[in-house]
Amino acid sequence: MDEKQKTRRPGCVSCLAVTLLSTFLTVLLMLGMGHLLVVADPLKEANAIVVLSGGEDARLQEAISLYQEEYADVVILTETGAVLEGYDATYSSEQRLALIDAGILPTAIHVVGKHAASTREEAKLIRTQVANTDVHTLIVVTDPYHTLRTRLIWNDVFKDSGVELIVRPARGSWYKAETWWLSSAGWENTINEYAKLASYIVTHKLD
Repeated sequence: MDEKQKTRRPGCVSCLAVTLLSTFLTVLLMLGMGHLLVVADPLKEANAIVVLSGGEDARLQEAISLYQEEYADVVILTETGAVLEGYDATYSSEQRLALIDAGILPTAIHVVGKHAASTREEAKLIRTQVANTDVHTLIVVTDPYHTLRTRLIWNDVFKDSGVELIVRPARGSWYKAETWWLSSAGWENTINEYAKLASYIVTHKLD
């Protein structure tokens, strides 16, 4: 082995070590970013399950599972007023039919009458709806990446209400804290959520 090869080997080893360390730290960062967004409060019996608008079917399926597991005997749907493309029906009306098909009694399904354009508005409408009732515990279901912000906003809106909130991520969601960075949808939703979270922290007012 000539002198040139001897001097190159330590440099290659150093480059490999730096690459491995950088990869390890990057993976840790991605894991941390995903897990920070996802919160799951301990489950217990509640008066109602609230399904936040938006997302895919995972939120509704989570509500069905919680109902079947007897955590609550009422499901509350929020309403954005959005109409299904090609149909003369709102998302909440379709969700209601899906809940009935799953065996939930129509009388156990409540739809908020007014439209909400944000997570905060949903919380305000639900607080108004349960005010002066016997409701003391609500399970709030949303997408995993949306749970931290939901908890912050809803706890703010329900402050001093006497109502306990249990925020739960939809277990069947495509979003996983461990692998979100492996898809474009994961990047889009994670970055968007952090931007909204930063806005909430700074202004305490979030769409």
